Amino acid sequence: MSVGVSALVRRIVAFAGAPFLSLVAPFLFLPVLSRLAGVDAWVAIALGQSVGAFAALLAGMGYATLAPPLLAQSDADARRRYVATSLYVRIPVWVGAAIIAGVVAAVMAPGEYAPDAAATAVALSIAGLAPTWYWVGVGKALPILWAEVLPRAAAMMLAAGVLLAGGDLMWYPVLLGVAMVAGPAVIYARITRGSLRSVSRRDVGAVWRHHPPAVIAETAAGAYNALAVTLVTHVTSVTDAARYVSGDKTYRIGQYGVSSLGNALQGWVVERGRAGVGRRMRAAVMLHVALGVAGLIGLAWLGPWLTRFLFGADVAINRATAVGLGVAVVGIALGTVFGRIGLVMVGARHAFMACVVVAATVGATSLLVAGSVWGTTGAAWALGLTELASGVAQAVVLAVLWGRRMNEEEWKWQVRQR
Repeated sequence: MSVGVSALVRRIVAFAGAPFLSLVAPFLFLPVLSRLAGVDAWVAIALGQSVGAFAALLAGMGYATLAPPLLAQSDADARRRYVATSLYVRIPVWVGAAIIAGVVAAVMAPGEYAPDAAATAVALSIAGLAPTWYWVGVGKALPILWAEVLPRAAAMMLAAGVLLAGGDLMWYPVLLGVAMVAGPAVIYARITRGSLRSVSRRDVGAVWRHHPPAVIAETAAGAYNALAVTLVTHVTSVTDAARYVSGDKTYRIGQYGVSSLGNALQGWVVERGRAGVGRRMRAAVMLHVALGVAGLIGLAWLGPWLTRFLFGADVAINRATAVGLGVAVVGIALGTVFGRIGLVMVGARHAFMACVVVAATVGATSLLVAGSVWGTTGAAWALGLTELASGVAQAVVLAVLWGRRMNEEEWKWQVRQR
């Protein structure tokens, strides 16, 4: 038992280390941006990041949700074919999503920063092609660090230096785009080993048959999460939008923390098959709930001070906004463990999709209404309550399905339904 706990701790630390560095890297650039470039540039870059993140979800084609448990139980040849097929499917989708994201960001950007917003959206959309889910599935965190996190961190540092030296803001998306292409390209060349030339039409067809529920769920969640900044910018003043951007950047610390824990545990829960899955799932639930509550307390306590310290008093958030965003962290923690891990594990992809789509519809509407009436604070609470409701709904659905699936004569793992 002690060996198992020790291994789990090492796994969590490994998967938390890379996201931690990816969290630190933007704060090498963002404080420089907020103080030197002005409010319009601050909002434009955040808008491009928001739209680009949504495009990345589309380009990801649901692999972040579906691939890790499958890869955890596959051999090397199956993994190679799976990755090659994913590239064959995702690259054309990314091209279309990136073009649309660039146009949308340019149209919505304030003032003279339309090109910067568009370029940032295209650069961020490349995240949809990242191989992070592959390393999550095979249980290796180090390649995420050297192939994805460190190149992006270097790009951020260079962009901050350029801005401090009086250079053009456009260098930020250019450098970031190069970093996001270079590392994954090396990884894919090593993993696929020429398999792209022999991708099976049957495998491609299977992706288009089985992935839509996950794609819809991920993009629906993005409608009120990744696109929250975009929606708030649409219904509030530039000043209010700038404050929300500051809160959003701080809130992402909690969100990425939850995501890294989910990455560590998604394959771990199922990697030994049915044996011990109940015990492992309970451990995953306890860890996610604890992390969500810690995120709420941390944001409520430090959020106003941290945004003032990092980004300046003009764009700092108040206590009520910080608490609303903290509630969102709790909701994301629940949705990750009960939905992305639990519901997907038992094969309930359509139930997972339904919960997220309903929440996204309510969430996007609530963001628009609450943001227009109560500004930054209203938008934060709309996001928080929607995320919390979505997480609770997924918990209830999983509780109903769990006993039913566990009592079936044959355990129908999601990863065997291709």
